Amino acid sequence: MPADEPGPRDAVRARRQLRRYVLPHERVVVATRLHWARLLRPIALTVAVFFLVGAVVMSTPVGIRDTVQWLWLAWFVVAGRLVWLWLEWHHEWFIATDKRLLLLYGLVVHRVSMMPLKKVTDMGYSRSPVGQVLGYGRFDMESAGQDQALRTINYVPLPDDTYRTLCDTIFTPGHAADDDDEPARPPAAIPVGGRGGSGHGGSGHGWSEHGGSPDDERRDARPTTQPIKVPPRAPTPRPDGDAGPVRTTGPGQWYAPPKGDGAGPVVPKPFL
Repeated sequence: MPADEPGPRDAVRARRQLRRYVLPHERVVVATRLHWARLLRPIALTVAVFFLVGAVVMSTPVGIRDTVQWLWLAWFVVAGRLVWLWLEWHHEWFIATDKRLLLLYGLVVHRVSMMPLKKVTDMGYSRSPVGQVLGYGRFDMESAGQDQALRTINYVPLPDDTYRTLCDTIFTPGHAADDDDEPARPPAAIPVGGRGGSGHGGSGHGWSEHGGSPDDERRDARPTTQPIKVPPRAPTPRPDGDAGPVRTTGPGQWYAPPKGDGAGPVVPKPFL
């Protein structure tokens, strides 16, 4: 596309009737009117009726020529129909964005046919002999599921360029990705004042993905509970009075049970 030629986005911005239907965050890739060949049949009909009425009037004798002048009224009706169709064609636009396809038409009653790009499973492209000569093509959209409002787009100008642009937008991964299918992005890192940061009298800055400083992360990594010191248990005497000393649970502490006379059980004294 030449540098001085307006792009699709500029065509949308320049026309209010298009801006009302295109979302601000959509990337416009195609914005064009349909080919003028859409008016080829009405033009041919109007020209044919003109020559037919003229031939009838001119072939009529002069004496009764005034009585057939009303035939020109029929030609004006056909010419008025051509003007109406031209106005409708002037307000008919085909727009393709990275999200959907739109066909805007209607002069008195505005209508919009739309198809999301994620619904397009296949696209047919054809050019008739007349379309090859005049420079237009036809696109047939195939979608999954129910019938869509927009299935056929005929009289598309610059069909080869438009076909390549649509294929690149619809079937290239990442160009028409759905916002709901995009993976969640991690939160961006933000600067915070940590130990030695500007907020605490220093010049450094700490960075964290969750809004905290590295010191905060280290503090968060520490256990929330502290070890509790457990006092040593009381020594357990051995049933044999002549047994050697028994080691308590505390390190470095020994207990020697006293010897009895055999009259009864020996109650040991606690070792302090």
